[in-house]
Amino acid sequence: MRKKRNSRFLIASGTVIAASLAASYLLIGKKNSGAVHADSEVTTDQAAAQAGARVLPSDPKLKVEPK
Repeated sequence: MRKKRNSRFLIASGTVIAASLAASYLLIGKKNSGAVHADSEVTTDQAAAQAGARVLPSDPKLKVEPK
């Protein structure tokens, strides 16, 4: 009787896992479906200007590290 209960549990849990995997595959789609492809001809400055931002140079490294 115990083996019968264990086998039912394994079958039920396997079915739930298979159904959840199938549902997630259908919802997500193929691997790169959400990938964003950048326009290769737009520079960083142009993209920032279109977004209303400015591109500033980063601060130079300190010669002496603070303690």
